[in-house]
Amino acid sequence: MHSGSIAPRYNSQLDSNDCRARGGAAFFFCKKKANYRERGGESADHVEIYELAMRQPGFLVNGIRILYVNDLPIDLNWGDSVKLVKRVCVTMICMATLLNSQVSFATTLAGAKQQAAALKNQISSTTLQIQQDQVRVETLKTRLGLINHSLQNVRVAMSANLAHMRVVNHQLVVLGKRIKVNERQLTTTRTELQGQLKTMYEHGTVSYLQVLFQSTSFQDFLTRLNMLVTVANAGQALEKRFQALKQTLAVQHRQTVSYYGELIHTQVSDNVLQQADVLLQQEQQQSIQSIQTNMSNQQLRHGELESQLQLTQQQIASIEAATARAEQLMHNTTYVSQTVAGMPSINLQNMLKYAEGYLGTPYSWGGTSPSGFDCSGFTQYVFAHSGVSILRTSEQQFAEGVSVSYPNLSLGDLVFFSTYAPGATHVGIYIGNGLMIDAQDYGVSIDNISNSYWGPKYLGARQLVK
Repeated sequence: MHSGSIAPRYNSQLDSNDCRARGGAAFFFCKKKANYRERGGESADHVEIYELAMRQPGFLVNGIRILYVNDLPIDLNWGDSVKLVKRVCVTMICMATLLNSQVSFATTLAGAKQQAAALKNQISSTTLQIQQDQVRVETLKTRLGLINHSLQNVRVAMSANLAHMRVVNHQLVVLGKRIKVNERQLTTTRTELQGQLKTMYEHGTVSYLQVLFQSTSFQDFLTRLNMLVTVANAGQALEKRFQALKQTLAVQHRQTVSYYGELIHTQVSDNVLQQADVLLQQEQQQSIQSIQTNMSNQQLRHGELESQLQLTQQQIASIEAATARAEQLMHNTTYVSQTVAGMPSINLQNMLKYAEGYLGTPYSWGGTSPSGFDCSGFTQYVFAHSGVSILRTSEQQFAEGVSVSYPNLSLGDLVFFSTYAPGATHVGIYIGNGLMIDAQDYGVSIDNISNSYWGPKYLGARQLVK
């Protein structure tokens, strides 16, 4: 005999437009109380819970479950279920509101733990990123300090160089003036010497020889000759002195001009360095600002992740608490027996024969017809042919019926596997002798559920019919 936890099944007599099968403990929430049939009972609580759940968009839609026991769906008696689902609905709605409808809550205990682990990894990654950004900011600030120091030194050097250029420029002006003064003095001295010679003769038009020949005596001749020699020597000495001064001033002027050129070159070079330092300064400041902005975003994200983790941990605690309460119900053999007794009774051999008629039908992701099936689309199609309506996805189907242990598998049981992701991601129909018929990548086929591929991925089984 099958045993395990149960969940009320969809009543095929219900109008699908008025009654929706929702997840959680696989309860039915009906728009019209009169259309609800569950063990012959009707209650206003049904509509109340449905309305409460539907206030939060996306909550309890498409078979998302509320409570699980070790990845297996559980159920409580209807009175306890009403109270429990109300509490869970309110909790889930509040958590979704806190996260601005951005947190995707896990639908199983394993999923919640997996989500918590993922959040912890993200928090660790975010913390590491923040720490790395802090190191980068400190490094950039150190570089910026060096650049600022270099920029300050360049500006001080440019200021000193500019002051020196003003001094040298003033020296050039002074030298220019001295050269002009020297030239004027030389011209004046020459004129004065010529004037002295003119006094030696009457009209100033005779030559030196005429001055000598006009002497009246030998003594006068010597006197005149001595005067001419003195004037000539004085003129030559003065000419040499002025020429030497002129040359000295010219050398000084050239040197000063050259030095002034060097100062200009230095000023230009310092200006280039200043511009380079300013650009580096701006780049470093922009980098620091960018990293600090990223750090702020990371810190905000870190806070959000911690909030999500806290809420997920609260969710795990709620699920585990509900699990502890539900485990007591799993041992209620009377309850299980009554539920099994209320299951649809069909000809299992005919259903399996019908299923085998589709062997070789190609696989199609999301397929629900003979033109192409996916795994849960195939099981839903086969059960529907026998008048039994089940939910659409393998994860939803895993929430239906009664849990079946591996040794107690019987014909028509749904067998579930965890393949590409955690949870019930594949489903087949058990046909006996350790075999199942299922729609997989190669199409509808018969497989051994304990072979090297399917065996390690086996998750559990559910009885939906008898």
